[in-house]
Amino acid sequence: MSPNVSSTKLLSRQLFDVRSVFFYLLMIACLLSTLLIFAFWVAGWRLWLLGFLIIAAWMPLVFSAMRTIYQQHPWLALLYLLVVAQAAHTIEHLAQMVEVHVLGWPGPKAGGIIGFLNTEWVHLVWNSWVLLAAFMLLFAFRRNVWLWILFLFAIYHEAEHVYMVSIYIRTGIAGNPGLLARGGLIGGGLPISRPDLHALYAVFEIVLLLMIYVVERRKLRPTQEQQAGKAA
Repeated sequence: MSPNVSSTKLLSRQLFDVRSVFFYLLMIACLLSTLLIFAFWVAGWRLWLLGFLIIAAWMPLVFSAMRTIYQQHPWLALLYLLVVAQAAHTIEHLAQMVEVHVLGWPGPKAGGIIGFLNTEWVHLVWNSWVLLAAFMLLFAFRRNVWLWILFLFAIYHEAEHVYMVSIYIRTGIAGNPGLLARGGLIGGGLPISRPDLHALYAVFEIVLLLMIYVVERRKLRPTQEQQAGKAA
């Protein structure tokens, strides 16, 4: 493999190279996910159990990819982990949208795939992790405009969840609309429910993260070519 080939291209080639470990990890993850979904329908497993098992099935591939990226750029490996984590988080929000708008489930029942994690404290912890990771990535990618947008949005998102947790602690009632959802603190909020609004938040964040990753991946490519030229 040429030394100026980026890790992204290397990973994409390895994923579909039958001689690669990545290929076998991908096939195993797909096969296990299919079998788990089949078992879910046949055996009537709880949805949260299916979610955890599918996540576990994909972890070997995710961490193998992270290891490859880390060898080339440690900060890019952290960014990759954040992209994967937020993608899973976004799927959870979209699953909740399906439960609400397609299946017609009431709010308390529509908790996403892993419903018991749909709590005020879990949301706060998750957004704290996103904010912390974005802050750390600024040390490496401070010129990335998309990362600054994510960081500023993550500050707002964190403040909103801190406010909602404070209401929960004071009243013991979960599901406060927060700052901008219908009935929210800022001007009564927007004409959109909290689940719908936070699903949009999740989509917005994963789009930003993908933009950040693409930009940094492209920036790294000329550096790789320069290093390859010096080595030659």
